[in-house]
Parts: sequence; C-alpha cells; structure tokens
Amino acid sequence: MRLLSLLILAALHLQAIEMSDYRIIFGHYDEAYINGSLKATTGNQDQTAYDLLVNANTRTIYTTALYSVDFKAKGDIGFARGEDSNSSQTKRYDLASSLRYDKYLAYDNMFLYGGGDLGYRKQEQSEKADNLFAKVSLGLGYGRVYNATPLAIALRVVEELKEYKVIYRDLSDVYLLKLAKVIGIKDTYLSKYGAENYKKYWFADMETIFKNAEVSYQEHLGAVGILKMDEVISLEKISGRLHGWKVRGGVGEILSNYEGNAGSKNTTADIEFSYGLPMGYESQYIENALLSKNLYASKPIDFSFENIMSYTYEVTDLLDVESLWGLNYEKYHHGDNVLKNKLSLGLRYYLENSLTLDTTISMTKRDGSNGGVLETKDWDGNFFVGVRYRLK
Repeated sequence: MRLLSLLILAALHLQAIEMSDYRIIFGHYDEAYINGSLKATTGNQDQTAYDLLVNANTRTIYTTALYSVDFKAKGDIGFARGEDSNSSQTKRYDLASSLRYDKYLAYDNMFLYGGGDLGYRKQEQSEKADNLFAKVSLGLGYGRVYNATPLAIALRVVEELKEYKVIYRDLSDVYLLKLAKVIGIKDTYLSKYGAENYKKYWFADMETIFKNAEVSYQEHLGAVGILKMDEVISLEKISGRLHGWKVRGGVGEILSNYEGNAGSKNTTADIEFSYGLPMGYESQYIENALLSKNLYASKPIDFSFENIMSYTYEVTDLLDVESLWGLNYEKYHHGDNVLKNKLSLGLRYYLENSLTLDTTISMTKRDGSNGGVLETKDWDGNFFVGVRYRLK
C-alpha cells in the first residue's frame, strides 16, 4: 500500500503544471519601459564630448474570445558631440509603432485582421528627418497566442508563501489555475470596485482559493500572507509568458515611406508569423517574422524579410538574462541587396521596485549599400550600461 502511494505521488510530481496549460483566452498584459545612458569626456580636448541616449518601449496585449489587440511602440533618441571645437551637436531618433486587431470568427481560431504601422526617423548623418512611414493592412489569419503571465505570478506567490511558512505545501494544478485566473482579471475588480477598494475583494478571492485548497497553517493567510502576496503581484516585475502561434496573410498599402515620393503609395502582399514558447517556469522564447512583397515591379525594392528572435531567462528573482537576434533582408530589383544583423546579450538586475540596472553587449553588421544604407565591413560592437524604469 505504501509503495502504491509513493508511485502515485511520483506520477503526480512528473505531471507538474506547465505554462502551456494556461489556456484562458481572456487576458490583459501591459509593459512600458524607459531607460537612458550618458557618456561624457573632458580634459585635454577642445570641448566636452558627450553621447546621450534615451529609449523607451511599450506593449499592450488584450485578448477575449472574439478579438485580440496587440499594440507595440518603441523609440530611440540620441544626442552627441565630438571633442573638436568645430564639432557641433548631432541628433538622431527612430520612432516606430504597430497595431494589430484580430477579429475571431465564431469562437474559432480563424480571424480577420486589420493593422497599421507608423515610423518616423532621423539618421545621424542626415541633416533632416526622413518622410513619415505609414502603412495599413488587412487580411485573414489563424491561431491564438495565450498570455500565461498570471500563472507565472501565481507560481511566485506560492513560492513566497511557502518560504514564509504561510502555507505548508504547493497548490494542486486545479487550484493553481484558479489562482492564476483571479490574478489575470485584475481589470474586472478595478472596474467593479474602483481603484481604492478593488484589492480588498481581489485578495479576498485569492485567499478563498488557498482556504479551499487546505494548504495554509491557519484558516486565513494573515497579515504576512497578504503582504507577501501583494509584494509579488504589485512590486515584482515578472517577464511576460506567452505561448501559442499566429499566422496572418493579406495585403498592405504603404501610404508614405521614408524615401518620399520615389517609393510611396505602394501595395504589398504580406505574411506575418508570431510564436511564443515558455521553457519551464523561468524562460521565454519569442519569434516574430514578416515577409512583405511589393506588387509593383516599378518600385526599387522587390521584397523585404524581417525576423526577430528573443530569449529571456530568469536566473533569480532579481536577475534576468536576455538575448536577441534580429535579421532584416531587403531584395532590390537593381543594385546591391541589403542584409542587416543584430546580436545582443543583456543582464537586467532589479534594484528596487520598478528600477533596473541594464548591461547590454550588442553587435551589428550591414552587408550591401542599396537604398541609402551604409555598409559595414566588420561587426560594430556596443557596450551599454544604463538605468531602466518600468512605467507599468
């Protein structure tokens, strides 16, 4: 009998919950960051030289059974001046945003989509900014991407409560998914009870789950349990956990592009692919690819392909490792094609609440010089150290 019990416990242990088990369609995920760095040198030179860089990015994902919205935006702004007396300040910036709205058909995984992309930039070697880039698109797609971040938060809550002896064992998978579901509908509590009172009802429902699971030492979690639960949910910034895939196919209309009249107002055939895979509880792989084919042979560029892959690993609660590979290929009807590669490896150390210290090593290379892009024969290296603040 004892042997049978041990075998059952071992089997249950092997069937531990995975991030992909969280398949709740309704979800809301927000993140927004701003960071900066400043490098300045003085002494034994004509004037103080500096290089100031500020960048920011944000992403909002909102999903329901009938539709999903994915909005992304990023921006880089830099100011620099050399040490020679005749060196004046240069300014560069690159701003971009994209929106995808997917309307699902009768609760199936097939959907209609509409999208928009905007871009505005000024390159350091240019005297003025490029034209505004604007594109709209529509088409048909298939698949879903689930936001399993609430499950990652629930696992951290359980870990914290066990460490502080509030509960004496883990939640079962059933109750863990129930806890994650309550964590994931924060907006519902906010809407129903208001910003001042929602936590009282939100945390009470979480406490009920622990009570029903019969894992706590006392009938209630107590002050320590509620405090630690609040610290994990409100203060710890757990990286997003996404799983699933989507593919979109349709047409796009470029209303304006960076080059101006020479290549503006163009129609494209587009294929997009998005994929998310959590690996265990600590890591996340994300890939986004876009192939865009111009439908008019008179345009300079034939097609472009972009693929961005990223991998994040949480070494500890205070340290993340992030790696990225970005590839962009542009095929022209005449002249050189352009291939761009970017590799980066970064460490993110959480200082306090929303502040992190970021250290990133990156390398970039461009092959081909068509389209006004400067070719680099060797890899350009960059070392970045800066403080980042998470806005939400």
